[in-house]
Amino acid sequence: MNTLLSCVFCGILILALSPQSSIAAATTTIADEAAHTEERARHTDDKQHSEHDPVEGKHEGKAHSDDYGDHVEEASHEGHEEEEPELNLGADLLFDFGGEIATAEAGVIRQQVSLPGEVKLNEEAVAHITPRFPAKIVEVLAKTGDSVKTDDILAVAESSETLSRFSLRSLIDGVVIKRHVTLGEHLAPDDTAFVVAGLSTLWVDIALYPKQVPLVKIGQPVRVTTSHGPAPVETSLDYVAPLVDEATRTGLARVFLDNSENDWKPGMFIEGQITLGEFSAAVVVPRTAIIDLEGQSTIFVRHDGNWEPRQAKLGRGDSDSVEVLAGLESGERYVAKGAFVLKAQLQKSEFESGHNH
Repeated sequence: MNTLLSCVFCGILILALSPQSSIAAATTTIADEAAHTEERARHTDDKQHSEHDPVEGKHEGKAHSDDYGDHVEEASHEGHEEEEPELNLGADLLFDFGGEIATAEAGVIRQQVSLPGEVKLNEEAVAHITPRFPAKIVEVLAKTGDSVKTDDILAVAESSETLSRFSLRSLIDGVVIKRHVTLGEHLAPDDTAFVVAGLSTLWVDIALYPKQVPLVKIGQPVRVTTSHGPAPVETSLDYVAPLVDEATRTGLARVFLDNSENDWKPGMFIEGQITLGEFSAAVVVPRTAIIDLEGQSTIFVRHDGNWEPRQAKLGRGDSDSVEVLAGLESGERYVAKGAFVLKAQLQKSEFESGHNH
C-alpha cells in the first residue's frame, strides 16, 4: 500500500515538474537562439564594414590616382606648350625652292630717294635727212623701222632746176623712226625727208623736286626700274641740269642708258632710285630674309642643327637691305631667301602638334 502511494506521489511530482522544465528549456533555447542571432548580426555587420572599407579604400585610391593623373596630364600639357617644333629642313631642299643661306655680317645701308622719269631718244644721236636743193622724190628705198648704216641710200631725188638725180643718204647708224616723203613728192631744202636715230644709247631723264635739287650730284648711284619691261639697271648719274624748269620748278638728272640689247624703248616711264648717301651697320641682311610671323619681323637662324625663328629688331633700310639691331649676331647662319618654306613647315608642325590655338 505504501509502495503504491509512493508511486502515485512520484508520478504527480513528475507531472508537476515537467511544464517548468519545458518552460526552462524553452527559455534556455530562446536565450541561446537570441545570443546566436546577435552574434550572427554582429558578424554580418563586421563583414559589411569590412566589405565597405575596401570600397572606400578603392575610391580613395582611385581619387588619388585621378589626382596624380591630372598632375601628370597638366605637367605633360605644360611641357607640350613649352616644346617648340624642330625645323630641320635640309639645305638641298631649301635650295630646291629657290632658297639661299648666308652668314650675318656688316654692310652698308643706302639713303635713297625714288623719283619719276622717262626714257627718251638720245638727242645727240638723231639725224634729220633733207635735200640740198628743191627736188622731186623719184624713188623711195627706206621705210620706218629699217635699220640703216651711215651712207645707206634712203631715197633718190631729181633736182627741180637741173633735173639731175641725187641720193638722200643716212648720216648715222641707226633706225629710221620717221619717213616724211612719198613717191613724186616735191621737197624744199628745209623739208625733212627722214629721221634716223641711234638707239644703242638712250637718255633717262629724272625729275627732281625742289628739295632734292641741292642733294643730287653727278656720279651718284641710281637704279632705273620700270613696272613692265626690262630688268632694273644699276648705273650712275651722268648729268644734272644747272637750271630748273621755269614752268614746273623741277630740276633734271640724266642717265646715258646703254641699250645695246634694244630692251628699252623711248617713251617708257621709269622710277629712278638715287642714292644720296651710305651708312655702315654691324649686321645687314637682304629684305628677303625678313618674313612676317604672327605680326612680328622674323629671321630663321641656324641653331643646334635646326632653324630657329627669331624676332628681329630692325633699324634703317633701303630698297634691298635692312639693318638688324637685335635677333641676329654677326657670324650666324640664316636663311637669306626662301624663308616662306620654313614658315609653312613651322605652321604645319604647330597645327599637327596642337599648337595652333
